[in-house]
Amino acid sequence: MSSEQAPEIRASDAERERTGDLLREATVEGRLTLDEFSERYLLAQQARTRGELDAVVRDLPVAAPVTQRRPASKISAIFSGVDRTGPWQLAPSTQLSAIFGGCKLDLRYATISSGVTTLNASVYFGSLELIVPDGVDVEIEATMIMSGRTERRSKPVVYRTAKPLIRISGTVVCGSITVRDTPNLGERIREVASGLLNPPRTNQQR
Repeated sequence: MSSEQAPEIRASDAERERTGDLLREATVEGRLTLDEFSERYLLAQQARTRGELDAVVRDLPVAAPVTQRRPASKISAIFSGVDRTGPWQLAPSTQLSAIFGGCKLDLRYATISSGVTTLNASVYFGSLELIVPDGVDVEIEATMIMSGRTERRSKPVVYRTAKPLIRISGTVVCGSITVRDTPNLGERIREVASGLLNPPRTNQQR
């Protein structure tokens, strides 16, 4: 008898797309953050065998009840500033107001509750800044009047239906919208400091 193992079955494009759909659904259910989705989706697209695809979704259930949490559906910064970061959840549609103020939303560790998340922005003499995981799709459909729009992505974004979509609608007057996927130096320092001050608990810690 031969001791050689049978070669693993090659993954097809359709199987990669199905895995992407599973990851998308897990993200909508709150099981994965957008950052985790981005990482696993890239692994799924690079997978060469069915075994590699299975490893990407091994800890995700095929179907299970979803525990509902109250998502953020209204964010306002009026003559002030709002900075949302860390784990939090976005509603399928969020009303966002920045009037003589600024909103910075860090979505890298956020969860979503819909495949398409809409930010209906009302920005007047203010700013809206989004930090998204690498590869997450963002569409800016807002009406811009005497305003600036900046997208700083580390690599080209390939739009696919399996990926979650962040859509920005509404009106921006004498303001700005910025979308980027890389934290700045100050944000990186804050993340490192937060990790040092709040280390993850282990089974040995009581």
